[in-house]
Amino acid sequence: MPFSSDRHREVTRRDAVKYGLIGGTVLTAGCLGGNGGNGNGNASGNGNGNGNDSESGGSNVSEDEYADPVEERADRRFTKALHRGTYEIQNASWNPYDPTGEMANFDPPGLIYDPLLIHYQSHDTFQGVIADNWEKEDQSILVELNDDWTWHNGDPVTAHDLKTDRDISFRISEITSPDSPASSYIEDYEVVDDYAIRYHLVDDFTIESVLINELANGLVIIKEDFGDPSYGQWRDDLMDAEGDEATQVVSEFQEWSPSIDEIIGNGPFQISETTDTTFVGEVYEDHPNADNIYFSEYAIESHDDKVLAFNEGNVDAIPFALPASPDVMQQVPDHYRINRDYNHLWSVLFNFGNYDMPASPATNPSHQPITADRRVRQAISCALSRQEIATSVPEQYELYELPPTFLNQTAVDNGRVDIEGYDNYDRDQERATTLMEEAGFERQDGQWIDEDGEQAELILLGQSSVSVQVDGLDSVQYQMEEFGFDVSLNAVDEATYGENRFNGDHDILFDNHPIFSVMGLTYVEAIWEWFLQLNHADYPDGDWEIPAEIGNPDAEETMTINVMDQIQQLHLTGDDEYLANLTWWYNQVLPMYGCVVGRDYGGIQAEDWHVDAPEELLDNRVAEFNLTKVPDAELIPRQE
Repeated sequence: MPFSSDRHREVTRRDAVKYGLIGGTVLTAGCLGGNGGNGNGNASGNGNGNGNDSESGGSNVSEDEYADPVEERADRRFTKALHRGTYEIQNASWNPYDPTGEMANFDPPGLIYDPLLIHYQSHDTFQGVIADNWEKEDQSILVELNDDWTWHNGDPVTAHDLKTDRDISFRISEITSPDSPASSYIEDYEVVDDYAIRYHLVDDFTIESVLINELANGLVIIKEDFGDPSYGQWRDDLMDAEGDEATQVVSEFQEWSPSIDEIIGNGPFQISETTDTTFVGEVYEDHPNADNIYFSEYAIESHDDKVLAFNEGNVDAIPFALPASPDVMQQVPDHYRINRDYNHLWSVLFNFGNYDMPASPATNPSHQPITADRRVRQAISCALSRQEIATSVPEQYELYELPPTFLNQTAVDNGRVDIEGYDNYDRDQERATTLMEEAGFERQDGQWIDEDGEQAELILLGQSSVSVQVDGLDSVQYQMEEFGFDVSLNAVDEATYGENRFNGDHDILFDNHPIFSVMGLTYVEAIWEWFLQLNHADYPDGDWEIPAEIGNPDAEETMTINVMDQIQQLHLTGDDEYLANLTWWYNQVLPMYGCVVGRDYGGIQAEDWHVDAPEELLDNRVAEFNLTKVPDAELIPRQE
């Protein structure tokens, strides 16, 4: 059963496509914590993140070299670089249902709004924020809110606000997508009292799957009586309208946005000032964590070059973009590393050419990729040297040495999946030749010739402005020409790249996806719908035949895998059996061949600021905001 969800997320697929983000939040499968529901457990620092040593993202800050942190709140401003240069501070939409909007938890909304709870993806732990307890009862989940949380006008944050949000999202789905469920996980919901809401589930999913996919990390933005008209009024209008009128109300609602000077948040900072380039929040004194904030203002500034701004002391923090090139890194100030586990795998990504599937993004496609044949994909992988690709790309990228599985080393070391016997597709020209011959090609004078007597061609597609793409594809082109293909490399601008890849005008991309935890594979909307549009592979409805014995590519018997069925069973049961099936499918079908890992972390300069927090918090995204939201974290200015 394919999953679908029309509910707004902090990073939508549209955002991913537009800004090059592939699934900004990625997940980890299985049982997360053992007791199946207690929401009071804060992160303990015992997770499997890799932030402890400097080589993998830890910090080398020596507290003895700097002044002590202040003991009372100081009149100081903490400044971080804006996450996305495309975010227009003065003109951004503040309606989370605006399909052209940019409400994301890593931009200014993440400062002034809080989530129900935080999922520390790479550690598989949760920490309550507005929610202070959650538990599964039969086929439902009860979420209880902390009654200390208030909106910035003093009104309490209640379950009625959460219900209004669900009412709107479910009704919009019913109007715009009547044949699809509004949520893959939540069938219905009810307010139990002012500070408790119960979600009734579509199926008997594990609580972790529902928290991860529906409730964690998303910001609580909707206040029932906020706005003119209020969200509650919009909800009522949507409920009452029918037919064409309902469609018109959806359009009007999605085009509406409160102005920035009207915004009422619920986070530790409230808006105090905005300009075209700066967003400033001041401490909201009634926030439950206000007593743990030791500075008066938090500013977010737009800078064309984040790392340069950090190096020159124009900002105290950057959310990502480290490590930079070695010469630039020599200029980076002593800093605490944050958002440390956000590694991305750059892969040779193959086009399957399934343009007739219902979800195909292609418009009048004309290219029939040679890589639609699994044997050709495997042959290309065996003919490539990942080491040569790693040598060709910028120095900060590291060789990925695991077999194709979408796993990271942490998951392998922890035994989530036994990858013994998985095909590593090591460079083997003889095997690559055999696979090409099995696919119907003949080698003549060093060139591969198809059954029509034409030379086998490969079209490589990349963005001219992304050095790792161009350098990686340069290496692929050279190696594939040596192997006997006629290879074209099209390095184009960003807009053309987006258009061409969705239309299938390529055989191979060199693109990336996050690998900092396992269950990124199971984020259907953010990951597999994204892969579908790059691979042109029918993941929702396709059945794939693979060797039946996991770890034995030569097994005589086969089994048939449907990717979405396996994902659903993983979410229902939390059983790693389904994770093993998925990784084995990936290894054998080979939608992509991982080559190099790009680390991507941020930093907070240490000379003026003291940072201390659980490893889970520092390892995962938006640590720069979460440091101010929870009581067991410290972001404190140093004494002057």
